[in-house]
Amino acid sequence: MENASTDNHTQSSQTTPLHQYSTVQVHPVQTYPVKAAAPAPTVSKTVSAGLFGFVVVSTGTMGANLVKVSEGEMTMTQAAGDSLAKGAVGGTAAACATAAATSLTSGGVAGLAVTLAAATGVSYMFNRILS
Repeated sequence: MENASTDNHTQSSQTTPLHQYSTVQVHPVQTYPVKAAAPAPTVSKTVSAGLFGFVVVSTGTMGANLVKVSEGEMTMTQAAGDSLAKGAVGGTAAACATAAATSLTSGGVAGLAVTLAAATGVSYMFNRILS
């Protein structure tokens, strides 16, 4: 049996590529401007801090209020309302503090000091008004 790879092949057809006889026209590659991807929707630092403050304060308050509910000192409705109200105060204080620190400082210890002072002041003001 003969080798199938050598059937109908000559030495010249094996070494001479057929594409050398074709005419190839090289065109410059046209590039198109890359369209920038749309930026992902982001929330400002102030809004993020406000939401974070709301979640932290309201869940912390709810944990303390659940103890009072189990001891019969308040109802679940009162506990939820108190938690939401205090969460709103905490979120507002965090948002105001972040806005103040962002606009007045470039971060660091000064930013932390402004954040603490502003959050404490806003929280005090709201608690003074609400009580």
